[in-house]
This record gives sequence, C-alpha cells and structure tokens, in this order.
Amino acid sequence: MMDSSLAVAHFGEDSSREPVLVDVGTCNALGLDPHQTWAFRRAELTAFVESPFRLPSGNVLSFGRVRQLDPRLVGVERVVALASRALDAIGGTLAKIPREAKLGLFLCLPARCDLERGDRSGRQLRRRLESAVVGPFLERGFDVVARSVARGHASLAYAALDVGRMLEQRQLDVAVVLGADSHYDPLVLEAHFERERVLDSEWREAFVPGEAATALVLARPQVARELGMTPMARLMSAATGEEVATRDDDVGLLGLGLSRPAVAVAKRLKREGRPLDWWLCDVTGETFRIQELQLAWPRAAHIAMTPDGSLDMLPSHFGDLGAATMPTGVMLGCEGLRRGDPAGTTFLVSGSSDEGHRGVVLFEVIHPQRDAAPSSSRP
Repeated sequence: MMDSSLAVAHFGEDSSREPVLVDVGTCNALGLDPHQTWAFRRAELTAFVESPFRLPSGNVLSFGRVRQLDPRLVGVERVVALASRALDAIGGTLAKIPREAKLGLFLCLPARCDLERGDRSGRQLRRRLESAVVGPFLERGFDVVARSVARGHASLAYAALDVGRMLEQRQLDVAVVLGADSHYDPLVLEAHFERERVLDSEWREAFVPGEAATALVLARPQVARELGMTPMARLMSAATGEEVATRDDDVGLLGLGLSRPAVAVAKRLKREGRPLDWWLCDVTGETFRIQELQLAWPRAAHIAMTPDGSLDMLPSHFGDLGAATMPTGVMLGCEGLRRGDPAGTTFLVSGSSDEGHRGVVLFEVIHPQRDAAPSSSRP
C-alpha cells in the first residue's frame, strides 16, 4: 500500500557529493559546545535540576534547564537567548560567508509557531526568531532564502528535505539550520499541566521538560573547500511521514509514521553495503512514545543495524527538547562518532511530534584523520 504522506530524499547517490556539515553551535543544559555536551553525556550526567515552577500537586518541577540563563527569563525572550548563544558559537564560520553567496536560513520551530494552527505566543516567537536570525544577514547585504518549519520535534527532517535538495542543485551555497525550543514558559507549562504531560509523582505518563538551541551549518563540498570550512559529516538522506494515531485518541498505533521514513533511509545503507551505527531518538518515558519506537526500530534495524549498533534516547539526559531535539541529536551524533565513542561512521536521528509529524535524517561522519576530502571515497 502506498503512503501518500511519505517523502524521501537521498543526496549524492550518483555523484557522491552529499551536502556537508561544516560547523555546529549549541546551547543546552548539558553543555555550551559539542565537546562539552558529548563528554557530560558520556559520563552519564543528566541536565535535570529544580526549577522555579510548581506543579499542581505542589511539587517542584524538575527541568532540563540551561543554568547559564537568568531563571527570570521566560517564554519568547528565553528562546531567543538560547538561539543567540547557538548562533554566536558559529560566528567564525558565518563570517567566512561572502555576501554574494546564496545563503539559506531555516528555522526549526515548535508546532505552536505554525501560522495557521499555532497560538498567539507561538506566532510571536516565530516573528522574534525570524527577526533575530534573518535580520542581521539582510543588514549585511545578503540575498537570503529564509524558511520557517513549525513541525515540532520532526521539524529538522522536513527542513532537510529542502536544504539537501537546494544545496545539491546549487540553488544554495550555504545553509544555516537552527532548531530552538523551550518549555520554560508559564503558558506552555500550563498547557502541559492540563494534559498531565509533565512528570510528577502522580503523573507517570509524562516527560521532563527541557530546552536547547542548536545551529547547523551545511554547504556544498566545493564551497566548503573554497571558504576554508572543514567538513564534519555528510547529509545522506532525509525522510518524513505522518502518524494517524495520537496518545489522546482510540486509533490503533501501528507505528507506520516513523517506520516508513526510517526503513526508507535504512534501505539506502543496505544498497551500499554499510551498517547504521547509531540511532538517536526523541523517545520519552511515555508509553505511547515507547510503543511507537518498539514498532518502528526493529523494522529499520533489521535492514541496516548490526548487533554492535547503538540506540539512544536523548530526553533521558536532556529532557524533552521539542523542535531542538533533532538538531541537538545531529550535533551529538557527529561529535560522538568523530571522537570514536561510539564507534562507527553513520548515524540516524528521528523525531516525532505530538501533531503526528515524523521524520528522520541520516548522516555519515567524516573522521578527521581517515577522510581528508569532503567528497566520499565510496565507489
């Protein structure tokens, strides 16, 4: 049976010239750069601390909070502050981009930022982030292609379909993809409280809220060489789907919304005779999310993963990061594999939003010593 919601894009299959990841900036509760984040996660540390918020039960809300930010900073301004720190971290790379370059700016946002189905505070957040991210480039004279994708946890996969295609077809030279989200907002938390979504002694079908912003810089391999940017990984594939079942209805969960995108990218690896070494997902402790992974993971894993492959759930260390989950997963996957822990070269990051959006991205890391050139050595 054909799935009309499935969208798949593979990059560089014929020419082995996948778009390359050349820099990453992050601001999350575990670390303020990729190395720090990887090291603390490897040490099995978590980001959870007490927050100023109280649950309806009277208990203090545990939160994956960025402690470097003022605890009085909430809502839209807090997300903008997270995004600014992530962008500041890649400032050296952005400074190398000439004004005549074809530049794309893609924002991965929570679903509440959707212009039609979002809410007032979400649309305000969208406008503030677009102004904060796109405005400085316009002031410097860049001709910018700017797009916002409000698909929650799966936003990066939807953005990557366009980013990869536009880079491969030379419609863009460089693309900056920013994912930013925070539950540190009274309005957001109130909505979670109404649905009993936040972890408490009485609410077990719930998650620990978190916050983060991660910025990815991707470029065409030739452009990366010309601008002196060091390739860190190759974007191989992106795929998206839709899940009809939700945690709040009686529709039977089959897990096809996530299974089909994951299987599609796993088949590419199988065709090329390579394994999937690491799968990073956004699964929380909620039964619905766990069951979906239990349905989707074996379907893709038996195609491309070996017994040595790794599966990790990002919220167990960071809390739920919303639209920042997948970009943060890309950051962690790239940093970990390039440092050899875990071992391997390929990683997949998956995201599942409450609204039914599902998506995966597949990357191949470029090891600093083993791969000197941005183009793949595969035949």
